[in-house]
Amino acid sequence: MSYRTPRKPLPHRGRSRKIAHHTKIINRHAGEALQESERHFQAVWEAASDAMMLSTPGGTVLAANPAYYRLYGYTPEEVLGKDFSIIFPVEQRVWAQKLYDYIFQSPATNSSFEGSTVRSDGAECFIEARYSFITHNNTRTAMISIIRDITERKKAEEALRDSKLKLHLALELAHMGTWEWDIVSNKIFWSANLEIALGFVPGTLSRGYEDFLQVVHPEDRALVEQELRRALTEGTDYKVEFRAMRADGALFWSANQGQVLYDDAGKPVRMIGVSMNITASKQLEQ
Repeated sequence: MSYRTPRKPLPHRGRSRKIAHHTKIINRHAGEALQESERHFQAVWEAASDAMMLSTPGGTVLAANPAYYRLYGYTPEEVLGKDFSIIFPVEQRVWAQKLYDYIFQSPATNSSFEGSTVRSDGAECFIEARYSFITHNNTRTAMISIIRDITERKKAEEALRDSKLKLHLALELAHMGTWEWDIVSNKIFWSANLEIALGFVPGTLSRGYEDFLQVVHPEDRALVEQELRRALTEGTDYKVEFRAMRADGALFWSANQGQVLYDDAGKPVRMIGVSMNITASKQLEQ
């Protein structure tokens, strides 16, 4: 009769099973994390107020979010698989493609620009676009574009420019200029036409209150300071006529009117006003 000694399990087999078990758990958690990340991305993609587009290195649109279709008025069938430049006027599409190629090949990882595009109905749309890239093995494989509609902002900026131009023309015709005194920082800002009227190159007239008093004729400084104090302490409008000394030494008569602006605590922080050149009328009076 012979006896066979029972074989003991090799210790490395138990370790292998444990490693396999832990690897399976890690892979499962990684897969769940990936799915959760994809769900978050999809939620952002669907809910974003900014238009978003995914495109190939050649500019073919792979995907677009709902905000993109709302912004441009196209359907998915008109966009997906088509060239991104559909949103540009026909005469600008070659330029748009060159810009796209430049951005895609640029070493910069993030780029942005502002420009004009067109909706499906032909309406002009000003946009601010930002770009980032999807890479694989250090090679860019797709571009993500985030597009914000800034049409209303551009219209407001244009309206402001027009308003400033009209104000400038009106002031020129009336021989008037504007000024602003930042009381907190003690800086005075003059309109260019007012500086020119005083014989200074625009931007060279001293900015402090004390510097302003040096421009005022010595005999009129007390009156100017008195009216300024009245406006600051009593909250009345600032109204005063005084003589100023031009850069060439000639006299310049100025009629001024201003208003004090206060902070929430009632402290004066700014004064704004206009100045009219009344030299000619004062010379006639004399």
